[in-house]
Amino acid sequence: MSDDDTFHLEPERVQQGKALLAELGSYSWGLVAEFDAIMGDTSWCGGDENGRKIEANFTSNRDAVSAALNGLGEVLERTCDAVLLNLNATSSTQGDILAGIDAEIAGYGAGEDAPGGGRRG
Repeated sequence: MSDDDTFHLEPERVQQGKALLAELGSYSWGLVAEFDAIMGDTSWCGGDENGRKIEANFTSNRDAVSAALNGLGEVLERTCDAVLLNLNATSSTQGDILAGIDAEIAGYGAGEDAPGGGRRG
């Protein structure tokens, strides 16, 4: 909304926001892949009883972090899709409204009676 309570869409700004979300989504998927690759090795834990306990704790925490990062990537990707759908719907609605206004204007001749009384033109 602008200061005068009218809706004003700047498609290029929405596209910039969508591009930023897409970039963040790509970055987060790369982060997940790198995290999983780096944190996948558990050979350092050792094979004794202590090592197995450490490995169980480590893998539990590692898997939780990986799931959270995957969730972040999914959220960013879906938000990007939603922004694009919203932009398309808003632009389409805006175009339909402008076409309707143009059709109404074309129906009025300069100086002719307007529907509902009065004169316009």
